Amino acid sequence: MSIGRSFLAVLAVTVFAVPITSATGFGVNAHIPVDAVADRIEDAGIEWVRIDFLWALVEPERDVYDWSIYDELVDRLSSRGLRIYAGLGATPAWATSGTELIGVPDDPDQWRELCYLAANRYAGRIEAWGLWNEPNQDHFWEGTRQQYIDVILLPGADAIALADPWALVCGPDLAHLSSSHWKDWMRDVISAARDVLDVVTHHAYPSDGRASEVTGILVDGDPYPFGDPSVKEVLQDEEWWPRPFWLTETGLESDRWGQATQADFVDDLLTTWFSPTRGSRDWVDRVFFYEITDGRAPSQYSFGLLAGPPDYDPKPSYTAYADFIAAAEVDDARIVGNMVPTFFVPGVVVNSSITLRNTGTTTWFGTDAVELKVVIDSAGWQLEVEQLGENEIVLPGATRTFAVTITGPGAITKSIGGQTCLTARMERVGLWPFGDMVRQAAVLVYAPPPEITRQPEGLTIAWGAATRLHIEAQGLEPLSYRWLRNGVEVADNDLWSGSSTANLNVSVLTADVEGFYQCEISNAIGTVVSIPAAVVIGTPAPRRGGGRARPDGEPGTGIPIRRPISRFSGPPQRR
Repeated sequence: MSIGRSFLAVLAVTVFAVPITSATGFGVNAHIPVDAVADRIEDAGIEWVRIDFLWALVEPERDVYDWSIYDELVDRLSSRGLRIYAGLGATPAWATSGTELIGVPDDPDQWRELCYLAANRYAGRIEAWGLWNEPNQDHFWEGTRQQYIDVILLPGADAIALADPWALVCGPDLAHLSSSHWKDWMRDVISAARDVLDVVTHHAYPSDGRASEVTGILVDGDPYPFGDPSVKEVLQDEEWWPRPFWLTETGLESDRWGQATQADFVDDLLTTWFSPTRGSRDWVDRVFFYEITDGRAPSQYSFGLLAGPPDYDPKPSYTAYADFIAAAEVDDARIVGNMVPTFFVPGVVVNSSITLRNTGTTTWFGTDAVELKVVIDSAGWQLEVEQLGENEIVLPGATRTFAVTITGPGAITKSIGGQTCLTARMERVGLWPFGDMVRQAAVLVYAPPPEITRQPEGLTIAWGAATRLHIEAQGLEPLSYRWLRNGVEVADNDLWSGSSTANLNVSVLTADVEGFYQCEISNAIGTVVSIPAAVVIGTPAPRRGGGRARPDGEPGTGIPIRRPISRFSGPPQRR
């Protein structure tokens, strides 16, 4: 049927190359590590590094940005093949009427813009973003739970998805404390953000120095009546199961418990959750020990796997971690290409594909029932997923493309519509799925959504000048337009006019007009989003070097609509 061919590739994403990194899913908290510490992380075979990404450091004054620390840090880590999980947070004093670093932003759009600019600048290099640290503790967040959801989580997730659709959005990184109501926070966050979160993240520490207590927190819960449930129970109750879960902080102080006990804790926790004999304890996808080094002064925390500066000498816990990684048998997979579109016509067969790299230490054998599991939430969809051949093997570091044939349900009528969610992840049949997960909207439509035929182009303009950003599209009329700058909606004023048309007029009266512009184009069928166009005053448009290829490209393509967010299923709706 010809009706589908003109737009089924509208948001297809090209396969991109990814360097082979350490073949593990293990991580460490490192704050802002120096070269010597980054070397130690690499030498241990640790793959993931959780860093602090501080808003107050990047934007010390409103609209005055200093990216130098993170430019250098991202270069330092990525040049060593390390994968980065950046925890966004820390409100600048100018952005809040509350307390600096922990106060609620007065304007959510300022936070949204920071998230957009960070994800855009480091697209393909910072792979995962966390939205705040332990917001259920008042010394990290002085707002309410609802303010965290409305001001931080939802706007931040939306901005990151727009700026870098491949990045993982993670949270809420809660402290596992009954006094901080972790279970209520987790339930409310998952309920409000299940469609924009890729990974639920959590922090758990033992009070008795044993790894078994952390495992009990995750699996068993409080044995006393009316005590807290386990993390597993909350994930199951909120229907997050079996989506990704990361333990992004856990650890033990060596000064309090002794270096030998700290090493035993590391080895016991890894053996419980990541050894071949772990049984059903296989659903923690990644673990990040807190932390890589001790503080400078003896009075500071001694959670480090390394001693403090200047020598950063390894403790027994560092050696235990490195030894475990070196011998680990770990299934892991990294998505390196996704050619699954967003929009589907009923009854039309769509040939698509998903490409994964084996980033584990195990070999995938077709005879071992290792397969790509693809699921669409709604009934009536037909899926055919190519699997490994009986005699096929995929070695660690190798890449495999799986053909996926998708057919939308029903017949073509104007009454159809709405969206569902497609997920895809590797798994060994009968065991927990592993590695990265594709998660994106799948929208059933009776006619093509808008198709962008000409993308807006970046501009370099002089002070006092006026210029215009232009986009062209075709599709079922009427079309509506919504221009965004740095992920924030543009309104007509002295700087901009035509914000709801195909032509955005820009007057260079202040530096506020600089930034990355995108246009959402909607009709009764759906919404597409243009690729970013940089507007710069007086200097060449910036280019982002390094990292994987961006999903830009053909005139009809746009930013891939990956998450089932309401504004992507029809005319834009405001939260």
